[in-house]
Amino acid sequence: MQKQQYQLTTFILKIHISSLLKLISFCFILVLVLYGCSKENENIGKNSPLGVISSDLIKLEDALKIDASEFVSLINKVRGSVGKRGFGSKVIWSRKNENNLGLYISANHVYGLDTWPDRQESFINISENNNGIFLGSQIPKSDGSISLGNELIADFGLYHPEIPSNATNHSIHPAFDFYIGIMDNQRIQDNGLAIYPQKVIMAQALELYDPENRTLDSQTWNKTESMDTILAIGYPQDRLNYPNGAISTGKVLSESEALSAIAILKNLGDEEGNIPYNHQVEFIAKAKALPGMSGGGVFNAKGQLLGIMVRATKVNNQYLIRVIRITYIKQKLTSFYHSLSLSDQQKIRPFINGEL
Repeated sequence: MQKQQYQLTTFILKIHISSLLKLISFCFILVLVLYGCSKENENIGKNSPLGVISSDLIKLEDALKIDASEFVSLINKVRGSVGKRGFGSKVIWSRKNENNLGLYISANHVYGLDTWPDRQESFINISENNNGIFLGSQIPKSDGSISLGNELIADFGLYHPEIPSNATNHSIHPAFDFYIGIMDNQRIQDNGLAIYPQKVIMAQALELYDPENRTLDSQTWNKTESMDTILAIGYPQDRLNYPNGAISTGKVLSESEALSAIAILKNLGDEEGNIPYNHQVEFIAKAKALPGMSGGGVFNAKGQLLGIMVRATKVNNQYLIRVIRITYIKQKLTSFYHSLSLSDQQKIRPFINGEL
């Protein structure tokens, strides 16, 4: 009997020890899982627009309802500087010029390659020549309203890099697919007629929804590195689903990842694969964009401008956008400015001196 009790006790003890070891093992695994998740979330919080990542586009008005106050603050910090330009988008780089006008960037294919007087790298003296337009030019209202309404704002093309003779609006390489323009504060209500503004007016600063003065910061822009998280804003041509613009979030690919993506696209026969990737000119991010968002702004988690969207595609069920780096745009503009005669420098300098 004692032997049976001893065996039973030993058996029960073994069961308890086995259960205890399983429990300890489970708890250990649980700790690892929770620790891993917390570290991942911590990293997202540090390197992303404050933890909000979406694989799809989000309507601007819906994005502002997300229960993430810092993310909403980031959107509000930058959204007032992103507007429409015809069937595309544009982003105000800076207002740090002599008269606080809007120095903006958009895509050459949004402007229309054949709209420029020539394809040589050049600028237009907008103080003397009027190439301004109202049609299709809008930015958010200065009071921060979500709806753009029907107010148009004057838009002047200022500078573009060289445009290859064989480039088309559809095939132009990112290295040549940007231009710089100016917005003054001339405004009208859209009545469907082709009304044109006066020559650029220097006397009044551009009124802008810029609650944190992002466009007046000492550093309005920044470079980007792989795995940085980006926030992209633009105006899809799908006005029914995105009447007031859309946002997209994603991660920047490394140079090797970007080259690999382009190679895959080429092997698949996708036309995007025929447009070579140049790490100095652009970066590629895992994010979604639709037609109409070209020229829209791409920002980091601090609200600094990283570049503009110019192309988008999809590979292995992953959406990708190609973004011209602001560092490349700035370098091209600065180099061009220093190549000019002193008299020509004086003509363009009042519009760009805050970012030289």
